[in-house]
Amino acid sequence: MAMDEKTLKKGERYYKSGKVLWVVKHGSRLFSKILGTYPYYVELDLETGENSCTCPLGGDCKHVAAVMKAYENGFYFETFEGHAEIFPEAVAMEFLSEVPELALDVTLKELRFAVSTDESGSEVARLFRRALKLVALTGRKEALHVLEEVAEEYGHVFEDYELSLKLRDELRELEASL
Repeated sequence: MAMDEKTLKKGERYYKSGKVLWVVKHGSRLFSKILGTYPYYVELDLETGENSCTCPLGGDCKHVAAVMKAYENGFYFETFEGHAEIFPEAVAMEFLSEVPELALDVTLKELRFAVSTDESGSEVARLFRRALKLVALTGRKEALHVLEEVAEEYGHVFEDYELSLKLRDELRELEASL
């Protein structure tokens, strides 16, 4: 690998701060989604060390280092599904659907990230609704404060959106049902 010590340390910090959302292992290849300045996607061949990232560097970066650290720490899903190489996110979502608590954690991380990056509000709304379903499924009331904060910020940024009021109402319904 062509990564220097500084890059490896940055990657370790990314991993430790929870920026690696998921890692899918298929054969000797890892596929991952990392929250950096933007969401980035990494592919890494464990046998050859060849890697790529969708960040401006294109690979041999802190995002790849973070995925290596995640893998070393056992933070990955292993699959034998052939479509993992083309649709790793779908495979990750399949695994997460079987572990709703982890799915909620990942969704809340994505939701917090999307609130500060999603200019249309569409991705925030999609993730917000997924989080509502996962809170209902898991009964994890402590996640409601995150949803409250997101709904508040969404309402400020998109105050003229009818959707803003609908999301707030959906949150109220969930709170009343728990």
